[in-house]
This record gives sequence, C-alpha cells and structure tokens, in this order.
Amino acid sequence: MEVNFNYKTKFDSEEFARQLKDQEKGMNELTVYEYQQNRKRFIDEGRAIEGNAAQQAAREKALSKKIEELFESGMSWEEAEGKAASWLKTQAALHNPDQIAGGNPLHIGGLGDKRINSSLGSQWRYRIDIVDEQIKELEKSLTLEQRKNTYLNVKLTY
Repeated sequence: MEVNFNYKTKFDSEEFARQLKDQEKGMNELTVYEYQQNRKRFIDEGRAIEGNAAQQAAREKALSKKIEELFESGMSWEEAEGKAASWLKTQAALHNPDQIAGGNPLHIGGLGDKRINSSLGSQWRYRIDIVDEQIKELEKSLTLEQRKNTYLNVKLTY
C-alpha cells in the first residue's frame, strides 16, 4: 500500500526524505498483529506516557554526544554545551513509525528536525484511516498466526 505525504519546500528535502524513509522502514518491521495492537492502544489511550521517558533519554544521549563532538573539534567545553543546547532545541526524538502509525512508544530511532517531524505527525491524522482500512481488509484473509507472521508492506512517498 502506498501513502503519500505533502512536502513543503521550506524543509530540507534530504531530512524530509530521511524521516519519511525511517517511518516506512519502521512500519515494514511491524507485523499485522503488532500494528493492530499498537493502533488499538493509541486509539484507546492516546500517546503512551512511557514514550516520553524514552524520548527524554534519547535527547539526553544525543546532547552528550553533540557536546563531546563539538569539544573534540576544538571548542571550549562551555561553548560546546551552549552550541549543543541550541542544536537540541531544533531536534525531536523520532518514533519510527510515529505512535499514531502503529509505532512502539519505546522505539526511538534517533533525532531529527522537529519541524519536519511535526509536519509528518500532523499529516498522519489524515492518512492513517486509509492504512487501517487496508489492514482490516487484509486481516479478513489471515489467521491469528498469519497476522503474527505477516509484515506490513507500506510505501511512504511525497
């Protein structure tokens, strides 16, 4: 199944493509069963609170790594901390795929431009119903065991 997203030219095209590709990869690593379970939880409960802790841990790890990287490039420790903190403000911890698209709240795939992440996240709201409908149709022809062993085959485009 193919799901098309809108790309805005104000965004870095390589970063947009990377985040979309990572979302696609994450979806295709889910079985039909996992997708259904994760979607049910999201619909019933919204964003999982444990995802916040996973995101915070990923952000802290990335910040430390960025400070070290900048310090090793010749900056003073204080300058590296300041520059890294500024960089972190532009980044979001990324679920691959987003929780709304069946992603596991504990699975953080790294950091990326938060404006692009927000754009993709908001676009899922208008696209996920199509995915749900197609998965429900597929489910009719699968046993429970098959749903646990059949992986999604999703192509995300823009």
